[in-house]
Amino acid sequence: MKEQDGKRFNWIFFAVSAKPTSLRRALAERIGQEEKVVIIDLAVSVRQERSVPRFLARTRAFLGNNIIHYRPLHFPEKFLGIGKIFNGLNEMLTQREIDQLLPPQLERIVCYDSPAQYSLVKKFRERLSVYLAIDDRTLTVWGDPINGESEAEGRLLAKVDQVICVSKPLARTLKARTPEGRTLPIYVLPNGYDERIFDPRIDHKEPSPLKNIQKPRVLISGHVSDRMDWDGIAAASRLCPEWTWVFLGPADPGMENKIRYLLGPRAVLQPPISVDAVPAWISHSDICAVPYRLNEFSLKSHPLKAIEYLAMGRPVLSTRIPALKKYGGAIEWVIEGKGESYAKVLENYEGHLRDRKLFYLRQKAVARDSLSIRADQFKRMVLYSSKKNVEKETYDP
Repeated sequence: MKEQDGKRFNWIFFAVSAKPTSLRRALAERIGQEEKVVIIDLAVSVRQERSVPRFLARTRAFLGNNIIHYRPLHFPEKFLGIGKIFNGLNEMLTQREIDQLLPPQLERIVCYDSPAQYSLVKKFRERLSVYLAIDDRTLTVWGDPINGESEAEGRLLAKVDQVICVSKPLARTLKARTPEGRTLPIYVLPNGYDERIFDPRIDHKEPSPLKNIQKPRVLISGHVSDRMDWDGIAAASRLCPEWTWVFLGPADPGMENKIRYLLGPRAVLQPPISVDAVPAWISHSDICAVPYRLNEFSLKSHPLKAIEYLAMGRPVLSTRIPALKKYGGAIEWVIEGKGESYAKVLENYEGHLRDRKLFYLRQKAVARDSLSIRADQFKRMVLYSSKKNVEKETYDP
């Protein structure tokens, strides 16, 4: 696409069940402050609703109708004998409703977020199609393959114009999955934190639930699942029993029992809260942690929580996720499964970890990782991709 300064587009972002801080939704909402954006969310199941909700009931507009959250209809595609018909109907209705939401005067850019969307590519009359991969979507959090997803991703990579993903390991994987003989630009755009929310200059009061949780505290915010290094966490809890482990966010089934069994009374599972309430929990925790297992899924990830913690200037404990290694000494590194390495970090808290100089070092480490900067970088990648850099494997800002 030729460079066209000042040219405006209509944007379509698939962000199915995406959290507010997820890159695919956060980028859409930042771009929507200046240009027209439709965010496609989880479809409305006709089978579950037992009705066909009206079009207007499935759309919500913000910022003077510039950002539209839209939920398409979904007729059951596994319905005996007529699944293919319903599949075609779902796609046709989505295309028709998108045409109602977006004026035809401007060219469209569509950002897909899942291998399952391969059949939709180029059906929205887009000028450019982008696969925005925030994780390896073909694997579970345990690193196990999801049946059929790798094949679907191959079909998607055969159709889209470019790929933007969050880490170099993921970029290499996607390059290997690209159909042989196809030249596809694949760029790296790491996650970005919302600098308007995760701002250490804001004075946060201690949340009421946190006041009743004994200090010192380790905070793990975000999705609680088996991607955690439970062996390392449990061993650290035994070695440093004075610390309380606070888990804040949605939890997979069985996680509450696992936490109780492994960590006992010095662990607390708190329910999810709004994004703008999270910084107060970070501010009033002693150490924040990203203790992920190192498997095929997590090794390709770029944990957003790590940069949110660093932006707040808090001590961060993490296993060695490749995408985080660039932060060097701003992070306190631990070894997966080795509770002794966790304990060493916890024992050092009263010493150097509270040094004010480290507070500023952590903030400086992520100074170029704000969402506003990421949105600008994303648009440059999409809009100014010229023939001379099509051969380039990755771009890391």
